[in-house]
Amino acid sequence: MNTLSPSEFTGEPPPTLPSPYRLEGHLSGNTQPRVPLGGFDATTAGIGSIVGAGAFVAFSPAAAAAGPALALSLGIAAFVALLCAMSTFQLSRAVSRRLPEDRGGDATARTAARILLGPYSGFFSGFTLLWGLLLSTAVLALAFGAYIVPEHPVAGAVGAVVLMSAVNLAGVNRGNWATRFILAFVFAILAFTVVVLFNEAPNQPVRVGAEIEPSAAGMLQGAGLLFFLFSGYTKLATLGKGVRNPSRNLPLAIPAAIAVSFVLYLLMGQSLLAYYGPAALAAEPAPLLEPLQSVGANVGTGAIVLAAAAAALGGIWVLLESAGRTAAAMAADRDLPSLFGRSRPGRAGSDIPWAAEISGAAVVIVLVLIGDLDGLIGMASFALLFYAAITTVCAFMLKDRSRYAPRALNVAGTAGALLLALALPPLSISLMLIILVAGLVVRLSFRRPRSTKPDPTL
Repeated sequence: MNTLSPSEFTGEPPPTLPSPYRLEGHLSGNTQPRVPLGGFDATTAGIGSIVGAGAFVAFSPAAAAAGPALALSLGIAAFVALLCAMSTFQLSRAVSRRLPEDRGGDATARTAARILLGPYSGFFSGFTLLWGLLLSTAVLALAFGAYIVPEHPVAGAVGAVVLMSAVNLAGVNRGNWATRFILAFVFAILAFTVVVLFNEAPNQPVRVGAEIEPSAAGMLQGAGLLFFLFSGYTKLATLGKGVRNPSRNLPLAIPAAIAVSFVLYLLMGQSLLAYYGPAALAAEPAPLLEPLQSVGANVGTGAIVLAAAAAALGGIWVLLESAGRTAAAMAADRDLPSLFGRSRPGRAGSDIPWAAEISGAAVVIVLVLIGDLDGLIGMASFALLFYAAITTVCAFMLKDRSRYAPRALNVAGTAGALLLALALPPLSISLMLIILVAGLVVRLSFRRPRSTKPDPTL
């Protein structure tokens, strides 16, 4: 049995450790590839986890904040995502070196936080991640509704959540082939959309709307909202043994995947600004629908609807699964009620945490019914940025370090993530802090039963 102690991370005396640690699935699924990926395939997988349904809806609220400085906001978001991704890889590498049976995953920070900072820090990390997953699911559900059922977007969003929840409960897993197919299709349609936008922009009339003046605060707020587009970096950063020679390939694949995604997003943002202008773009819930109507015989509209449906449903699929497994693992560690730990055997030999997944889907439906797209993107971005900051703090505490991840990188990642988080709309910050603080207060109200034989194994 392999053990992991705080002294192996930091060289400090180990404190009393809580109940057995379990590792949840990451943002894009809970299993590693059966055949280790090479550097190119790892980069492709990373692009597939970054480029998704967020690209169909996130530019509107970002344009409302940043205005014509949208490109600068996108660059800041990509840079902070790169810093956090390298810290996440560093943390995942340290955990997997101490625990060979560790399968990786976005919740690596929860595992490390429980060991390095104590059980309540582990709870706070996991609780933040859980809400980031649920809010992201709600955003993708509303994106589905906005493009597929624009007359009744909320009803479409609820239907998407119910459908993909049923798929998860049936034990259907998404293979690597599905990820690659969705990536290729969505990437191609988004590239086609960029061409259409730039081509049609000179023919557009001047749109009436209040001019948005660029400012430092607005630029940072736009960057915080656009961080949502890059949050899928966690899948690539935590692939670990799913990649051949990860110590060499992943430090190259991570910046490559973020760079390719950044170029696509940059072209999208600039083409949308050229077509709409900042003020009109800020008012569009589904900004890619109108431009594609110029393509004859409904070909453009049909293509963008199919791409949005594929990206949104695929994202909802894996986010709901990851949220369910995160909640189930927290229940196993007594951080959530034991009800969420109930499961049944699945097809592939893994258990399906049905109680947690049903509860997660119910929370997402409530969020869809009471929230709006812009507000949910703000809350999701805050949760994801805050979780990224926790990850970088844990990475800073590591004794097991590498030359490409100095502590200065961790400090910069923490500062960047917190700066963007605090630059988000005040209402999004307030609501998310209320949820997180309330969860921590409730958790502190219940004593954790002492384990007579602490066991820090996974």
